[in-house]
Amino acid sequence: GAFPDVAVSTMAAIVANAELGCDYYSQYLFLRQWNFHGVPGMSAQEATLATAAQSAIEFSEDLDGNGVIDAEEGALVVVITRDGSAANLVSKYRPCGPVIVVSDSEDVLRGTMSRFAQIPVKVDSLDGQGKDVSDDLISLGVKHATENGWMVEGKHVVAVSGINTASADEQGLVRFVRGLETHRPAEIYSNPTQLNYIKSLITTAIDQKMLSSKELPHQRSTKIVCTMGPKCWDEEPLGKL
Repeated sequence: GAFPDVAVSTMAAIVANAELGCDYYSQYLFLRQWNFHGVPGMSAQEATLATAAQSAIEFSEDLDGNGVIDAEEGALVVVITRDGSAANLVSKYRPCGPVIVVSDSEDVLRGTMSRFAQIPVKVDSLDGQGKDVSDDLISLGVKHATENGWMVEGKHVVAVSGINTASADEQGLVRFVRGLETHRPAEIYSNPTQLNYIKSLITTAIDQKMLSSKELPHQRSTKIVCTMGPKCWDEEPLGKL
Protein backbone atom coordinates (compact mmCIF):
# COMPACT_ATOMS: atom_id res chain seq x y z
CA GLY A 1 0.00 0.00 0.00
CA ALA A 2 0.85 3.69 0.00
CA PHE A 3 1.53 3.82 3.76
CA PRO A 4 3.70 0.81 4.68
CA ASP A 5 4.95 2.37 7.92
CA VAL A 6 1.39 2.91 9.17
CA ALA A 7 0.45 -0.64 8.17
CA VAL A 8 3.39 -2.16 10.05
CA SER A 9 2.74 0.05 13.10
CA THR A 10 -0.86 -1.16 13.14
CA MET A 11 0.24 -4.79 12.91
CA ALA A 12 2.73 -4.23 15.73
CA ALA A 13 -0.07 -2.84 17.91
CA ILE A 14 -2.21 -5.90 17.14
CA VAL A 15 0.62 -8.26 18.07
CA ALA A 16 1.32 -6.34 21.32
CA ASN A 17 -2.34 -6.56 22.27
CA ALA A 18 -2.54 -10.27 21.42
CA GLU A 19 0.60 -10.89 23.49
CA LEU A 20 -1.37 -9.96 26.61
CA GLY A 21 -3.42 -13.12 26.12
CA CYS A 22 -0.44 -15.47 26.31
CA ASP A 23 -0.13 -18.06 29.04
CA TYR A 24 3.66 -17.87 29.09
CA TYR A 25 4.24 -20.93 31.22
CA SER A 26 2.03 -23.17 29.05
CA GLN A 27 3.73 -21.72 25.98
CA TYR A 28 7.15 -22.54 27.44
CA LEU A 29 6.11 -26.13 28.18
CA PHE A 30 4.63 -26.46 24.69
CA LEU A 31 7.86 -25.33 23.02
CA ARG A 32 10.06 -27.44 25.25
CA GLN A 33 7.98 -30.59 24.82
CA TRP A 34 7.95 -30.48 21.03
CA ASN A 35 11.60 -29.50 20.83
CA PHE A 36 12.57 -32.35 23.15
CA HIS A 37 10.82 -34.88 20.91
CA GLY A 38 12.46 -33.52 17.77
CA VAL A 39 15.52 -34.81 15.99
CA PRO A 40 18.25 -34.75 17.28
CA GLY A 41 16.52 -33.55 20.45
CA MET A 42 17.70 -30.93 22.92
CA SER A 43 21.38 -30.19 23.51
CA ALA A 44 22.83 -29.63 26.98
CA GLN A 45 23.44 -25.98 26.07
CA GLU A 46 19.83 -25.43 25.02
CA ALA A 47 18.49 -27.23 28.09
CA THR A 48 20.56 -24.92 30.29
CA LEU A 49 19.58 -21.69 28.55
CA ALA A 50 15.92 -22.68 28.37
CA THR A 51 15.87 -22.47 32.16
CA ALA A 52 16.64 -18.74 31.88
CA ALA A 53 13.33 -18.21 30.08
CA GLN A 54 11.55 -20.48 32.53
CA SER A 55 12.99 -18.60 35.52
CA ALA A 56 11.97 -15.25 34.02
CA ILE A 57 8.41 -16.55 33.65
CA GLU A 58 8.31 -17.90 37.20
CA PHE A 59 9.76 -14.69 38.66
CA SER A 60 7.23 -12.47 36.88
CA GLU A 61 4.12 -11.38 38.73
CA ASP A 62 0.67 -10.06 37.88
CA LEU A 63 1.01 -7.11 40.25
CA ASP A 64 -2.25 -5.37 39.33
CA GLY A 65 -4.31 -8.58 39.36
CA ASN A 66 -5.79 -8.19 35.88
CA GLY A 67 -4.89 -11.72 34.80
CA VAL A 68 -2.04 -10.87 32.41
CA ILE A 69 1.69 -10.19 32.75
CA ASP A 70 2.27 -6.67 31.45
CA ALA A 71 5.66 -5.51 30.16
CA GLU A 72 6.47 -3.70 33.41
CA GLU A 73 5.67 -6.81 35.46
CA GLY A 74 8.09 -9.20 33.77
CA ALA A 75 11.47 -10.31 35.08
CA LEU A 76 14.55 -9.16 33.20
CA VAL A 77 17.01 -11.46 31.39
CA VAL A 78 20.54 -10.26 30.56
CA VAL A 79 22.55 -12.37 28.12
CA ILE A 80 26.24 -11.92 27.23
CA THR A 81 26.82 -13.22 23.72
CA ARG A 82 29.44 -12.92 21.01
CA ASP A 83 27.64 -14.59 18.09
CA GLY A 84 24.02 -14.25 19.26
CA SER A 85 23.33 -17.97 19.67
CA ALA A 86 22.89 -17.86 23.46
CA ALA A 87 20.42 -14.97 23.30
CA ASN A 88 18.48 -16.67 20.51
CA LEU A 89 18.07 -19.83 22.57
CA VAL A 90 16.68 -17.81 25.48
CA SER A 91 14.27 -15.94 23.18
CA LYS A 92 13.15 -19.22 21.60
CA TYR A 93 11.33 -20.10 24.82
CA ARG A 94 9.47 -16.79 24.98
CA PRO A 95 10.24 -15.19 28.38
CA CYS A 96 7.63 -12.60 29.35
CA GLY A 97 10.14 -9.81 29.99
CA PRO A 98 12.89 -8.07 28.00
CA VAL A 99 16.01 -9.99 26.95
CA ILE A 100 18.93 -7.56 27.18
CA VAL A 101 21.59 -8.69 24.71
CA VAL A 102 25.11 -7.51 25.65
CA SER A 103 27.55 -7.96 22.75
CA ASP A 104 30.50 -6.38 20.96
CA SER A 105 29.26 -7.52 17.53
CA GLU A 106 27.39 -5.02 15.35
CA ASP A 107 25.88 -7.87 13.31
CA VAL A 108 24.50 -9.56 16.42
CA LEU A 109 23.08 -6.32 17.79
CA ARG A 110 21.36 -5.51 14.50
CA GLY A 111 19.92 -9.02 14.45
CA THR A 112 18.14 -8.46 17.76
CA MET A 113 15.54 -6.41 15.90
CA SER A 114 14.14 -9.62 14.41
CA ARG A 115 14.28 -11.72 17.58
CA PHE A 116 11.66 -12.11 20.28
CA ALA A 117 11.96 -9.58 23.15
CA GLN A 118 15.64 -8.82 22.47
CA ILE A 119 17.09 -5.37 23.19
CA PRO A 120 20.69 -4.62 22.14
CA VAL A 121 23.44 -3.17 24.35
CA LYS A 122 26.77 -2.40 22.68
CA VAL A 123 30.06 -2.86 24.54
CA ASP A 124 33.60 -2.38 23.28
CA SER A 125 34.80 -5.90 24.04
CA LEU A 126 33.80 -9.18 25.68
CA ASP A 127 37.41 -10.22 26.14
CA GLY A 128 38.57 -11.31 29.54
CA GLN A 129 37.92 -14.16 31.92
CA GLY A 130 36.46 -14.54 35.34
CA LYS A 131 33.30 -13.67 37.18
CA ASP A 132 34.27 -10.00 37.57
CA VAL A 133 34.24 -9.41 33.80
CA SER A 134 30.83 -11.07 33.47
CA ASP A 135 29.45 -9.12 36.43
CA ASP A 136 30.58 -5.81 34.92
CA LEU A 137 28.92 -6.61 31.58
CA ILE A 138 25.71 -7.76 33.28
CA SER A 139 25.68 -4.55 35.33
CA LEU A 140 25.85 -2.55 32.10
CA GLY A 141 22.83 -4.44 30.80
CA VAL A 142 20.88 -3.84 34.00
CA LYS A 143 21.82 -0.15 33.95
CA HIS A 144 20.59 0.19 30.37
CA ALA A 145 17.30 -1.51 31.27
CA THR A 146 16.85 0.71 34.33
CA GLU A 147 17.49 3.91 32.41
CA ASN A 148 14.86 2.92 29.83
CA GLY A 149 12.22 1.85 32.34
CA TRP A 150 12.39 -1.91 31.67
CA MET A 151 13.81 -2.87 35.05
CA VAL A 152 11.13 -3.66 37.64
CA GLU A 153 12.21 -2.67 41.13
CA GLY A 154 12.41 -5.61 43.50
CA LYS A 155 12.49 -8.27 40.79
CA HIS A 156 15.02 -10.95 40.03
CA VAL A 157 17.43 -10.38 37.17
CA VAL A 158 18.26 -13.60 35.34
CA ALA A 159 21.88 -13.38 34.17
CA VAL A 160 23.25 -15.62 31.40
CA SER A 161 27.03 -15.65 30.95
CA GLY A 162 29.79 -18.12 30.18
CA ILE A 163 31.65 -20.41 32.53
CA ASN A 164 35.20 -19.90 31.28
CA THR A 165 34.54 -16.75 29.26
CA ALA A 166 32.10 -13.87 29.49
CA SER A 167 30.13 -15.03 26.45
CA ALA A 168 27.51 -17.73 27.04
CA ASP A 169 27.62 -19.05 23.48
CA GLU A 170 29.80 -22.12 24.12
CA GLN A 171 28.87 -23.11 27.65
CA GLY A 172 26.18 -21.10 29.38
CA LEU A 173 25.69 -20.39 33.06
CA VAL A 174 22.34 -19.16 34.41
CA ARG A 175 22.28 -17.30 37.71
CA PHE A 176 20.39 -14.56 39.54
CA VAL A 177 22.07 -11.26 40.35
CA ARG A 178 19.26 -9.52 42.17
CA GLY A 179 16.58 -10.94 44.43
CA LEU A 180 13.18 -9.89 45.64
CA GLU A 181 13.38 -6.93 47.99
CA THR A 182 9.83 -7.25 49.31
CA HIS A 183 7.18 -9.95 49.48
CA ARG A 184 4.15 -9.31 47.28
CA PRO A 185 0.74 -9.33 48.99
CA ALA A 186 -0.87 -12.76 48.77
CA GLU A 187 -4.36 -11.36 48.22
CA ILE A 188 -3.50 -10.58 44.58
CA TYR A 189 -3.69 -14.30 43.86
CA SER A 190 -6.34 -15.29 46.42
CA ASN A 191 -9.16 -15.73 43.88
CA PRO A 192 -7.80 -16.26 40.36
CA THR A 193 -11.26 -17.20 39.00
CA GLN A 194 -12.25 -13.54 39.31
CA LEU A 195 -9.40 -12.25 37.19
CA ASN A 196 -9.82 -11.17 33.60
CA TYR A 197 -8.10 -14.14 31.98
CA ILE A 198 -7.97 -14.40 28.19
CA LYS A 199 -8.16 -17.89 26.77
CA SER A 200 -5.34 -18.81 24.40
CA LEU A 201 -4.87 -21.67 21.99
CA ILE A 202 -1.26 -22.56 21.22
CA THR A 203 -0.82 -24.01 17.76
CA THR A 204 1.42 -23.78 14.72
CA ALA A 205 -1.45 -24.47 12.31
CA ILE A 206 -3.53 -21.30 12.23
CA ASP A 207 -5.67 -21.10 9.09
CA GLN A 208 -8.65 -19.13 7.77
CA LYS A 209 -11.17 -21.64 9.13
CA MET A 210 -9.77 -21.34 12.63
CA LEU A 211 -9.77 -17.54 12.50
CA SER A 212 -13.41 -17.34 11.40
CA SER A 213 -14.91 -20.22 13.38
CA LYS A 214 -17.24 -19.34 16.27
CA GLU A 215 -17.40 -22.89 17.61
CA LEU A 216 -13.83 -23.33 18.86
CA PRO A 217 -13.27 -22.97 22.64
CA HIS A 218 -10.82 -20.09 22.32
CA GLN A 219 -11.39 -16.37 21.94
CA ARG A 220 -8.47 -15.12 19.92
CA SER A 221 -6.15 -16.25 17.13
CA THR A 222 -3.42 -14.16 15.55
CA LYS A 223 -1.47 -14.42 12.35
CA ILE A 224 0.33 -11.50 10.71
CA VAL A 225 1.50 -11.56 7.09
CA CYS A 226 3.38 -8.60 5.61
CA THR A 227 4.33 -8.30 1.94
CA MET A 228 6.73 -5.62 0.76
CA GLY A 229 5.60 -3.90 -2.42
CA PRO A 230 6.97 -1.06 -4.60
CA LYS A 231 6.32 1.53 -1.89
CA CYS A 232 8.96 -0.18 0.25
CA TRP A 233 11.72 -0.17 -2.32
CA ASP A 234 13.18 3.22 -1.42
CA GLU A 235 15.47 3.90 1.54
CA GLU A 236 13.12 6.35 3.26
CA PRO A 237 10.09 4.00 3.67
CA LEU A 238 12.44 1.18 4.70
CA GLY A 239 13.75 3.41 7.46
CA LYS A 240 10.18 4.02 8.66
CA LEU A 241 9.55 0.31 8.78
